[in-house]
Amino acid sequence: MKRGIILIIFLMLLPLASACYSPMDNLAVEVYLNKPGISYNLTPLKSAENVLIENNTIIYRSHYDERVAIILREAKGLHLRIQIPAKSFNSSYTYTRFNLSFIFPNESLKNAEKLGWKIEGNYVFRKQNLLVQISSLKGNECRSDNECATGGCSGEICTTRENAKNIVSICVYKDWYKCLQMTSCGCVNGVCTWKPNEDFEKCLKSHGVDPSKIIKVANGEVLIAAYNREKLGEEDLKELKELFNVLGISCAFENLTFKTEKIDMPKGIVDEYSFNFKEALREELKWLKENEIINITDDDIEAITSVAERGKAGYNSQIGWYETKEGKMAWIPYYKSKKPLLLKCAVAPHNVSLPKGKIALPTSTSTPTPSSSSTPSPREGICGTSFIAALTLLPLIIKRCRK
Repeated sequence: MKRGIILIIFLMLLPLASACYSPMDNLAVEVYLNKPGISYNLTPLKSAENVLIENNTIIYRSHYDERVAIILREAKGLHLRIQIPAKSFNSSYTYTRFNLSFIFPNESLKNAEKLGWKIEGNYVFRKQNLLVQISSLKGNECRSDNECATGGCSGEICTTRENAKNIVSICVYKDWYKCLQMTSCGCVNGVCTWKPNEDFEKCLKSHGVDPSKIIKVANGEVLIAAYNREKLGEEDLKELKELFNVLGISCAFENLTFKTEKIDMPKGIVDEYSFNFKEALREELKWLKENEIINITDDDIEAITSVAERGKAGYNSQIGWYETKEGKMAWIPYYKSKKPLLLKCAVAPHNVSLPKGKIALPTSTSTPTPSSSSTPSPREGICGTSFIAALTLLPLIIKRCRK
């Protein structure tokens, strides 16, 4: 039972399409710098102070937050990872589940975004350590709008195309029928219904009609969870109530009972829910570029950081230069690429060690030109033993010139 609960929580914490991950991915963001034209030279890092080097991995402290690790790894190219170390592997979360009938007009979702909630997929809302996931229970009346049609004397009934042929209604026109001009009959959540929107619902209410009597309401299961919490704080309750209010289901938030569980999940030394992974990644890419360790454009840096967020790390979720489902190339998580070969695996959580101090690059006056590997490019001019040999021959050359 406990293993089942842990697996469920792992899946909730990570991007929806993830299939292979380490629990430490929840404390990280990673980019695979595989775009043609991007080159790198790790030689300055390998000779820098306060750097840990093991096999093909280089670790140093982040320039954005020294408590956080920067991990550079070579594997068919360069991978850059922002990793928050774990202070423990025991986390608490509080949660509740309940069933709900709901209608979410597009305006409600936009209002939720204005409150700072990130919407993933269908009705998954995230804000820092809070998660609200509403799983729709689909009907089996239809799969597309083409399977739905209107019936009745005034075309006031939306039903399946087959049923619409046999429906008979009283031919008395009602004022609220004009509201139907603001919507259309179609397939929503597996049932044929008048499609909800804010203007349509306002119109119905203005004529004294309950929208739920006209719009077939979807049923679903609601999960509310707060991670790294043994109970909801006042600020958490405020955030959740505001969300439920704009979604039009505030009544469902009353009299809820929350449970608390402990799971074997890493908890960061920095709060992973409020840490700005975008800025940390942007600052590190710029530093690496300025020091000629990575040859990358500012446009690529901005494109990478625009999609960066907690949990986009590991084989399936790392950001890279991939082909989209529309056939274009872009910086996207791997699982969103055209034909991702997702791995089904799990990696045991492992912590990361940090060097004692801030990284200090060598004070060499010349830096090798970045290349697509860690091998330095040949330097131009005379250096090393060749330079010494030249100094040895210099008196002979001068003597011959005098003759």
